[in-house]
Amino acid sequence: MDNLARKLDDDTVHQATGTVVKQQAGRLEVRCSSGTYPARRAVSCLVAPEEGDQVLVALTGAGGCYVLAVLDRESEAVELTAEGDLTIRLPRGRFRLLSQLGAKLVSAKELTVVSHRFNLNALDGNVALGRLTYVGRYLRSEIERIKSLAGTVDSVLERLSLRAERSYRTVTGLDQLRAGQIHHRAEQNCSLHGENSLVTAEELVKVDGEQIHLG
Repeated sequence: MDNLARKLDDDTVHQATGTVVKQQAGRLEVRCSSGTYPARRAVSCLVAPEEGDQVLVALTGAGGCYVLAVLDRESEAVELTAEGDLTIRLPRGRFRLLSQLGAKLVSAKELTVVSHRFNLNALDGNVALGRLTYVGRYLRSEIERIKSLAGTVDSVLERLSLRAERSYRTVTGLDQLRAGQIHHRAEQNCSLHGENSLVTAEELVKVDGEQIHLG
């Protein structure tokens, strides 16, 4: 009977309110009307207690103390903390994160987004990446203006098509083109100018025109 009574006393739990008087490295001390207890945060209490918080605690007959919830604090800042993995699962419905001033996702290692469709809408954006790898089947873009600065650009393409109303290119150094065949056609004037102009061919050079002026 004594062992049974002692076991019942150990299993007895009663709730009380208290104040967090110490919070360091996840260890808590809570002062209640019955005394000050070393406490642990309950797994269901996702709000991390801070010093000065008014909390709801569960006191066990074995001397344990668990913080069940944060009832009140002076500041409005709230931090949700989980020691291990945290998973939010919605078998039905949608998940929305709404913020009036801003939202930030920070990961010390990896951030992964997996979705059937991804939409991003913003008035202004900045992206800073040390290395970017893009793999896709189709890319369609509508851009009013592009300004880019790069040290080196290497492209390997099977086919390149460009349609423009005007095209300007300035090369301060060497401009070199190697191709199997080259065909330039102008509807009006075709002008080539240089301090020295050389045209060489291994077999045939042909100049054909209604008028030809040399010199």
